[in-house]
Amino acid sequence: MKFRAVLFDAAETLFTTRGSVGEIYANIARRFGSQADAKAIQAAFVRHFRGAGPLSVEDEKQWWKNIVHRVFTDVGMVEDFDNFFDQVYENFRDSQGWMLFPETLTVLDQLKGLDLKLGVISNFDTRIYSVLDALGIRHFFDAITISSEAGYSKPEPEIFNVAVRALDVPAPAVLMVGDSPHDDVEAAMRAGLAAVLIDRSGRHQAKSHIRRISSLFEVIPEVIS
Repeated sequence: MKFRAVLFDAAETLFTTRGSVGEIYANIARRFGSQADAKAIQAAFVRHFRGAGPLSVEDEKQWWKNIVHRVFTDVGMVEDFDNFFDQVYENFRDSQGWMLFPETLTVLDQLKGLDLKLGVISNFDTRIYSVLDALGIRHFFDAITISSEAGYSKPEPEIFNVAVRALDVPAPAVLMVGDSPHDDVEAAMRAGLAAVLIDRSGRHQAKSHIRRISSLFEVIPEVIS
């Protein structure tokens, strides 16, 4: 076997939102008097999420609340923001807000059948545990490493070191699979892991040093070749 473990990013690798974040926020916001366009909300979310800084367990809900407040400061504030935010936050706690990619369950099952260790590494908060439970895939993973608990976030090498130690496998024997060329693939490679980019829609520009796949099914030949 070429690798002894596979490490997955979570959102947009194993599962995705039920519609864009902008669409989900907009649908809930309409109950609170908002007429903001979903595309405008999405653009504001991407802008503020990227600049939000590190996430910690102690303040993770407030961290998200600050982002959402900035988003609606930009696009038009909702009525009763606190109640609105609580509904948004809970929507992303389970399968209300998330769904598996079609091949995820089959691929995880096949990889476990190859006696590989599996892990998750994500710039997520502690809701990831309830999301994985709700989607029926938590039991596949030997280790789950998230930024709010690790104290580091991708693309920092330290979070990859934490994940590798949790798997108890040498870094070169771990294959990282993620949807971000910078935060997942290049960062993992700098930390000594092998890595592939999952790019389902061909949205990323080709780079000669990055191996690309378009489906999780392609992970299986990567680990056994």
